[in-house]
Amino acid sequence: SQEKFWVLFSKKLSGEASPEEMQELQALVQQHPEWQYSIQNLEDLWSLKQPTDHQPEEDAYLLHLHRMKEMGVSFGEFPQEAPLVDMPATSRKWYWVAAAASVLLAGFFFLRMSGNGKGSGKELMAANLNEVSTRPGSKSTVKLPDGTVVWLNAGSKITYGKEFGKEIREVYLTGEGYFDVAHNKEKPFIIHTSSINIKVLGTAFNVKAYPEDKQTETSLIRGSIEVTIKNRPNDKIILSPNEKLIVENDEISKVTQRPSVAPQTAPLPPMVSINKLKYSEVDSTIAETQWVNNKLVFRDESFADLAVRMERWYDVQIEISDPGLRQARLNGIFEKETIVQALEALRFSLPFRYEQNGNNIIIHR
Repeated sequence: SQEKFWVLFSKKLSGEASPEEMQELQALVQQHPEWQYSIQNLEDLWSLKQPTDHQPEEDAYLLHLHRMKEMGVSFGEFPQEAPLVDMPATSRKWYWVAAAASVLLAGFFFLRMSGNGKGSGKELMAANLNEVSTRPGSKSTVKLPDGTVVWLNAGSKITYGKEFGKEIREVYLTGEGYFDVAHNKEKPFIIHTSSINIKVLGTAFNVKAYPEDKQTETSLIRGSIEVTIKNRPNDKIILSPNEKLIVENDEISKVTQRPSVAPQTAPLPPMVSINKLKYSEVDSTIAETQWVNNKLVFRDESFADLAVRMERWYDVQIEISDPGLRQARLNGIFEKETIVQALEALRFSLPFRYEQNGNNIIIHR
């Protein structure tokens, strides 16, 4: 079925698939949602402009073979007068996609099944779950089998079962993701994070749930969502458009003292707040979702919190040695700046010095 799938997919891209083949392809996609990430990568490759004139490369290759022959260097057995077949442009591209597909598919399954090379449970996860993740300093977009589109910010991960969409639409998020959920009132879309669960029918919203952050945030753009907070499963919070839910992660579990009783860990109800999203007066955007447009927007944010976001954005480690600097409030937007350019820009509004050694940066007065 894998080989059949990639043949049909290649014919689809080249415009040579019949209606019957398109139906067969759609059925295979539904049966194997774990191939979605590879499909997306190939579609991105397909959209790249390919060179139309290969004659210079062919001439250089033949000249190289001729020189090797003159020097007596063996290059295996090949026909002396091998005819060149002039394939149609669409067929050449179809062949190129099929070859690229086979390579990507082989690498995809190797990565899924090899794990860390020690058989540490990756095989079990690959057998039941699909996982898409991004490294610090990068972002990605994934289209789920139901048509839902998810943008993943740096250092984030989304996991979903291979039976996704058949009975239930359920995903697990670590980090930050922007969701544009395909509407399906019969099958609610559920997102699990370490501190909250979110249930939706069809809407667009942002979820920020990095385990190391002090807060978990949910910002609703349109539609409505139902949020359930861990340790408060009976309390459901319904968000309306342009509202932001903030849950204090460090309040979920604390150590309490009782007279004549040894200290014990007791889960406490987390602090929860709902605020209105603030739109920029300049361009009517909100800071919470601008990372999707490759913009790191910070408004009245502490340097300490901004440093954490910059670490993920630029794949660096930042240490702020001065407590006063950590609490300083900053405003701005980074888009195409390098880490050095970003730090230099911050120095205009907040005087400080910094030392950089590779990916490690120390900031001080």
